[in-house]
Amino acid sequence: MWKQKIGISLAGKYPIPTADAVRMLKEIGFDAVSPIWEAGMDITDTINAARQCGLIIQSLHAPFSKAADMWSRDKDISSAALKDLLDSLEVCEKFDIPVMVVHTWIGFEYDFCKEELYFANFDELICAAKQKGIKIAFENTEGEEFLNALMEHFENESQVGFCWDSGHELCYNHSKDLLKKYGEKLIMTHLNDNLGISRFDGSTYWTDDLHLLPYDGIADWDDNIERLRRSNHQEILNFELTTASKPGRHDNDLYAKMSLEEYYSLAYSRACRIAYRYSK
Repeated sequence: MWKQKIGISLAGKYPIPTADAVRMLKEIGFDAVSPIWEAGMDITDTINAARQCGLIIQSLHAPFSKAADMWSRDKDISSAALKDLLDSLEVCEKFDIPVMVVHTWIGFEYDFCKEELYFANFDELICAAKQKGIKIAFENTEGEEFLNALMEHFENESQVGFCWDSGHELCYNHSKDLLKKYGEKLIMTHLNDNLGISRFDGSTYWTDDLHLLPYDGIADWDDNIERLRRSNHQEILNFELTTASKPGRHDNDLYAKMSLEEYYSLAYSRACRIAYRYSK
């Protein structure tokens, strides 16, 4: 019988070896994992553990701390950011990971002028991705104008797709319907929940990005699922979640009190609710 596959993004750190956490995720019922990668990180044990227990490696999340530097014309600024992404592509190629998730901006205070944008670094990234047969999924984060510019720039490029973070849309993008804009290019999901924008002036800030379990925040999951169903079909619905509360907040504290097995079992049950309705 056909079953909607469910994936989960791997956290950066676990209280147990990551390979053991991966095996636990398989035992709980997940079908796929998506590691996050940072410069110098060796994910060989994680990949081997996942493949040995039959998990799909759905995507790799590239570093994003230098995302804004990718737009610079100054090579002294952009070269390190581009190197991070090209090195990530090498990891994807080494481990046969088909999709790499890329942030298009970082920061909440910026000036945006479409006419002055510089795409050469991204052009080089996409050219390298094409040569390696790896798809780039640009994710909605803060600075959605930069996402819009890249999706327009690469509109006819089959190597480029969209990663929809449901929580980012709610707390960074003022609940704009980004699936309506880019659903046809959807190739990856980061499904999670939060409590929306906390500042009374409507400004966005990173501590609102809670990555709660679905149904623990204010997201309208009926609407999210319907919008997903109108978008490019996903063989695997991926969830990006965390047990850690943001500084000065306690929204995730209940998760942190659970054992890792209890938390991921609860996460899987929430994911199943969404997957069942998505596949109907």
